[in-house]
Amino acid sequence: MQLIEETRMSQIAPPRFPKLAASLGERYTESDFERAFYRRDLASVPRVLEAMLARTTPHAVARPQNAEEVAALVQYAHAHHIPITPRAAATTVYWNSVPTRGGIVVDLNALRGVVSIDEEHLTATVQSATRWSELETALNRRGYATLSYPSSAPSATIGGWVNMEGHGIGSLKYGALTQQLQRLEIVLPNGEIFQATPESNPLLSWFVRAEGTLGIVTEIELAIRAKPEAIGNHWLAFSDVTALQRALVALATATPTPYSIHFSDAAHLRLLRDAGFETCQVFRNLTGLEPDTPQFQVLVTFDGSAQQVAAGAQTLKEVVARCAGETLDASLANLEWMERFASLRLKRAGPTLLGAEAWLPLNKLADYAADLARLTGAQRVPIATYGAVVTPTMTTVMSVFPSDESRTINYILDLSLTKKIYDVAFRHGGRPYGIGFWNAPYLHRAFASRELAERIARKRQLDPLNIMNPDKAYKPAFLLSPIFFDLGMDTLALARRAWSANR
Repeated sequence: MQLIEETRMSQIAPPRFPKLAASLGERYTESDFERAFYRRDLASVPRVLEAMLARTTPHAVARPQNAEEVAALVQYAHAHHIPITPRAAATTVYWNSVPTRGGIVVDLNALRGVVSIDEEHLTATVQSATRWSELETALNRRGYATLSYPSSAPSATIGGWVNMEGHGIGSLKYGALTQQLQRLEIVLPNGEIFQATPESNPLLSWFVRAEGTLGIVTEIELAIRAKPEAIGNHWLAFSDVTALQRALVALATATPTPYSIHFSDAAHLRLLRDAGFETCQVFRNLTGLEPDTPQFQVLVTFDGSAQQVAAGAQTLKEVVARCAGETLDASLANLEWMERFASLRLKRAGPTLLGAEAWLPLNKLADYAADLARLTGAQRVPIATYGAVVTPTMTTVMSVFPSDESRTINYILDLSLTKKIYDVAFRHGGRPYGIGFWNAPYLHRAFASRELAERIARKRQLDPLNIMNPDKAYKPAFLLSPIFFDLGMDTLALARRAWSANR
């Protein structure tokens, strides 16, 4: 009854931003009930921490239907110095799309759909909230395909991936999303609709990986390709991480280039088993290994012409033999490929997963895994790692462990381990994959001083009022500044280690 009354009162009270309310009608709300849905992304954050760090509930939510409405909304916010938070699918855990100062959340989900497919120039134009799976389906119907896509393609938006790192399935063969983009339509922080290209001023590259802090992407033109004639999946096993690393380095620079390389460790396999997935039992039956035997699995995919796929299979065979690997049943490889969008299905073993995603030199993977094993032993927690090779020299690694957000104190202690995992990545030349709000304490470790200074200069040039997605990607909040964050997280990690040792 209280919630109903609060909602009713918020709906009949005078709107905080009357001009927006009048222009957008039902697509503008200050309802307490509706605003509450926008105060988080996929991350589970204890309310006590949330209340200390930010105002995550927006004052209002606006749902524009086109670039012109976005521009009018941003012009209004700019004139009145109102913070704006762009949001579509909100598929990350970094609070990239969560307000920190209230203000207005700009829900972009109405900007969705394929605008055109240019078969002559092999490009597609889409609205920013179009899901990757929607574009892929539309292209496949006409004999085309995307060059790459994220592992969250069924839910992730194309505009969201532009604003993030843009490396995923297909990046090893076709490059980062930055290399595929032809044009971005962007509403700048002053409300101007700007067409960014590789030759424009400012450059298109300024807005990639900007995490919604330099403008709101409304339309995207990107390169596409002919749908591949054939695809070949191969599932491999390696007995130790050194052999795994040798194989990955060799495959990443092989000819033909694999379309995708995904790997995971034994702890990941055990989490899947605990979550009840049958592939784990099939895998153990094939290898004859006990669940605690160190083991690494790799899914390698080649696509293109039938000749290219066959050549890839031959190259793979030579690498496996040279690196003492084992090739598993082809039907199992095809099953794993079908599950490529379900990396987080192991959350079923939860109830909660915590972890860290890092960008890591490929030739440091074995060192990273060794240090992570020591952390696992010291903290007495199973840390599972999986990842993808996304360039000839770099990989993304996701290291996760089970926790329980309903046990607040234990959960806060567990949060300290994410910092410890990033510390391992930093020791081996890595950095966080994405900054947002939560990874801002690592800014000076993630970027060289000159690069960070350039990013800050772009923000000041385009958004001097700092209204566009503030408190993300450039400077940590006060309590997340390195001097407080490092001391606090390290102290919590020591407390957690002592607590786990005495259980």
